[in-house]
Amino acid sequence: MKKNKTDNNIKRAKEFLSTSPYVLWMLLSIITILFTVTHYPEQSKTSYSYRIGDVAKRDIKAPKNFFVEDKEATDIKKNEVKESVKIIYDFDAALLKKISSNIDAAMKIPRELFKKADEQTLEPDPTFAIVLATKPGFEEKLGIEISKEVYSILYKHQFSSDITMILTTIIDKILTNGIVANKEILLKETDKGIILRTIGSTEERTVNNLKVFYGPDQAKAMVRIEGEPLLKGINYTLSN
Repeated sequence: MKKNKTDNNIKRAKEFLSTSPYVLWMLLSIITILFTVTHYPEQSKTSYSYRIGDVAKRDIKAPKNFFVEDKEATDIKKNEVKESVKIIYDFDAALLKKISSNIDAAMKIPRELFKKADEQTLEPDPTFAIVLATKPGFEEKLGIEISKEVYSILYKHQFSSDITMILTTIIDKILTNGIVANKEILLKETDKGIILRTIGSTEERTVNNLKVFYGPDQAKAMVRIEGEPLLKGINYTLSN
């Protein structure tokens, strides 16, 4: 009897749904919503309770970031790292060769005029006015401008190759110590030293004695000191 009653209820329900399809869709919608809510990640979270010393069965992601930055300690650490880093200075190992080559090339320009005069024995040495016309080309090769007075001294010595050698020797002695553009700034690194990096290579070395380097003014003074014994017999203003 119960079975017949149940069958009749199911039959009536089917007939009702078949004649009222909107009710069927409403029921499906409700079921879908309920299914979604009950299976949403937040609903399926498992809460664990741990004590100190317990070992979790698997990795558990923290619900929020517990990192707290100690700004003061971070700033102190940054400053410590900054203070410990050595400043890098470039060292041009080929500089002497470049300068020597420029001096030699510059001296050859006016020197050629004297060679031509020697080859034609009847011709006198070129006048200073003639040689002075080579001064712009001389300065371009040398890389600097020089006074007319200095050019006159070089003229008197016929732009001798001996002078080229003397100038190279003086420059070599100065560059051996090294020249820095700003000695004052360099000396601020005395406590930690600097790294000297050779241009064009991977070679680097630490230098702690920074007083050996010359500043621009010191370099000029050393040119006079080194040049005085070498330039005997030549007007000393040549060293300028």
